[in-house]
Amino acid sequence: MRKGKSRPEIRKNECNGDWDNCKLSQLADRVTRKNTGLESLLPLTISSQYGLVNQIKYFNKRIASKNISNYYLIKNGEFAYNKSSSDGYPFGTVKRLDLYEIGVLSTLYIIFSLKEGNVDSDFLAAYYDTNYWHKQISERATEGARSHGLLNISAGDFFDTELMVPKDIKEQEFIGTYLKKLDELIALHQREIEKLGCMRKAMVDKMFPKEGEDVPPVRFKGYKGKWRFCEFSEIFIERHKIDTISEEYPQLSFTIEEGVIRPENRKTNKRDFLILDKANKKYLQTEYDDIIYNPANVVFGAIHRNALGKGCVSPIYKIFYTDQDAAFMECIVRHPRFIKEISRSMEGTVKKLRTLKPKAFLEMSAYIAPTIEEQQQIGEYFQQIDRLIEIEKEELEKIKHIKSACLEKMFV
Repeated sequence: MRKGKSRPEIRKNECNGDWDNCKLSQLADRVTRKNTGLESLLPLTISSQYGLVNQIKYFNKRIASKNISNYYLIKNGEFAYNKSSSDGYPFGTVKRLDLYEIGVLSTLYIIFSLKEGNVDSDFLAAYYDTNYWHKQISERATEGARSHGLLNISAGDFFDTELMVPKDIKEQEFIGTYLKKLDELIALHQREIEKLGCMRKAMVDKMFPKEGEDVPPVRFKGYKGKWRFCEFSEIFIERHKIDTISEEYPQLSFTIEEGVIRPENRKTNKRDFLILDKANKKYLQTEYDDIIYNPANVVFGAIHRNALGKGCVSPIYKIFYTDQDAAFMECIVRHPRFIKEISRSMEGTVKKLRTLKPKAFLEMSAYIAPTIEEQQQIGEYFQQIDRLIEIEKEELEKIKHIKSACLEKMFV
């Protein structure tokens, strides 16, 4: 029997008493039905983030063999365990089939259905989003026997794993329903982010001239005439002022995804502790509305407008300012077609070491809106979309944090 606490830290007010310690075999039966009659032609896979999904859509190709008659047949509401470990999921993933009525899975998966009345399905789906079951898998997986990330655990050992379950089915239902609503909110914000992203991509395609043309397909009312073709040397000037960090020019970071941010907001590669003499180290000064790029990663999108303000960044970056509308020019230099052009201007014989030098950047060219007023309107339009996306992302992160706290404190 598993030892340890028998009550969660957070629970419904009227709920009290210890939770039951039971084995999965008491709550579920293994499913081994085969797809011999080709009842389903839908190959599934388990995504740690999205659950049981269409394999072809998820991988953009078919992984399953042509003959799927020997695959397991899984039905809506049944669970499957993927024994493959992945980043953030060292003991595999257990997910319930929610998106489809029926599908097929490789026999490498362990499939199970719940015994009627023993456990609430939403509660168990939420339980397998926690880390509480990892220790049970760790104790039963053969030590050191991991081949290509696949845990060596038998179906018998998996069903022998123990878990804590509320005695009162109503408490199970409360937990399951509450976390399911959080999942629905998360999915809602993810869909909104995806929808806004698709709209932004579509408008980028329509509001800038296509290759070989000098007028965009879509334009704000009141603007006519051809866009102006110009070299960047006409509209950009390199900013190259080296100095130390100061109160007026604090240290800033630069990322591929977000551009200029404060160091404390950086999610990865926080390496400030490696800088031994930060007070005397020389940095590159940047001002609000500067265009900054990373010479080595610019083809991956590491070119942004400084929308934060005065500061200092690493001298490895290249900084330019312009007399055009900076938000509009950010749209120009981040346009997918322009990013492709950048790759042709990069120097170096080794692909990973190729860089975009300032001289090459200034020799590049593009069509730009002929008036500052039109540039400003276009720049503001895309800033508004970006703000909406950022709001949705912030809300999404808040809900994810709430869910993470609940998973930690509402289970045993």
